[in-house]
Amino acid sequence: MNRTQALKQRAFDAQQWQKLYYRHPQQYLRKRLDAIKQLMLGQSRTQVCQQVNCSYDTLTRWLDSYLTGGLEQLVVAITHDKPSRLTVEQQQQLKLMLLKERPSDYGIERQLWTGAIIAQVIEQRWEVQLKDSRIYEILDEIGLSHQRGHRDYANAERPQQLKWIETVKKTSISTAQ
Repeated sequence: MNRTQALKQRAFDAQQWQKLYYRHPQQYLRKRLDAIKQLMLGQSRTQVCQQVNCSYDTLTRWLDSYLTGGLEQLVVAITHDKPSRLTVEQQQQLKLMLLKERPSDYGIERQLWTGAIIAQVIEQRWEVQLKDSRIYEILDEIGLSHQRGHRDYANAERPQQLKWIETVKKTSISTAQ
């Protein structure tokens, strides 16, 4: 049986399609889902290739994936089995470094870790060059979040805080008069 006949015999689950479409915002995954939906609506492979801007061979691969594993198979993310440039030991050292130290400990005049600063310290420490995007992947792998940086000063000792508050109060009262 050819692919077209196999496709016609298969039932299309529009609810599952919509759920997967909204769950996966990556354009390349949505393109696959769109292509299969158009095929199920009766368009030819050539027409679908033109609509979604893909080659005939690519569409055939997507179709094969759909026929073997359904819509779920279409949204399997692309992965690359490229070995990490940082060893597991280096990644653990990086995690401790990020949790317990500051960029200023490495000669950088900043107090917050950013992707660019982490990449700079990794290159300085282990002579490994990484892009910011890879830094964020490594943070995920070692169980750290990569929230957007914000000012975060270390808390002063309580007596220093009270002294500063008094200074501000006196200054604001005297300047207001």
